[in-house]
Amino acid sequence: MNTGPVREMVGRASGTASKRLLAACALVTVAVVPAPADTELPGIVVTAPANRVPPDVVSRDRARRSPDIHWPSVLSLEWSEMFAHNDIEIDAPCSTVWNHLVQAERWPQWLPNTGTVKILDGSHILQKNTRFRWSGLDLPLDSMVFDEYLPGPVDSKVSEYVPNSRLGWLSYGARTLHGPLCETYHTWLLTPTGARKCRVIFEEVATGLAARFARGACPEITHLNHQRWLQGLKAISEARNPNGF
Repeated sequence: MNTGPVREMVGRASGTASKRLLAACALVTVAVVPAPADTELPGIVVTAPANRVPPDVVSRDRARRSPDIHWPSVLSLEWSEMFAHNDIEIDAPCSTVWNHLVQAERWPQWLPNTGTVKILDGSHILQKNTRFRWSGLDLPLDSMVFDEYLPGPVDSKVSEYVPNSRLGWLSYGARTLHGPLCETYHTWLLTPTGARKCRVIFEEVATGLAARFARGACPEITHLNHQRWLQGLKAISEARNPNGF
């Protein structure tokens, strides 16, 4: 076998680059040159380059998503740009945690920067099919990012409601020439882990212009804000005041 061209190529490189080029050429040589019938070739172990970029938080969260979450068919988990998975253990009964979640108009009292939450059907708590309007920081909806659109709250509707266990709502932002600013689904799963302990899983899937921007510019924003939600929920649920307020 004529190895002259390979050596000439390697000679032009140096250090790590030379080693990588030699390994690549060797792999190609093994792949295309048949060996004699009585010759056993050594095994080839292919490893990822040391400088390979690790998956971002969206990819990691998508891989960790709970198999027990119920998802609506209107949003694709596979093709949506943003996904977040967060969970926490709270030293309080799930009924206490649930009480703080469904009293949506009181969210700003334990979750700073949420903005005003307004339930639109006359109720004071979230229920099945409840419509409400609110602002949040799950996606970058400020005018510095989308200066051609006026920032504003999103409209939401509760689609899943199992007391003390499951809560989920669909949200829609303003529509633009390129489609909706955002379409999201927030879902909560509460599971008792003891007499006064509750495990809370909080997941979200999002698509739209804001989600596409966030995936490229700040993919960690939804995960970090969900963690802020859970820490606030834990603090208010574990407060000594029975009402939590």
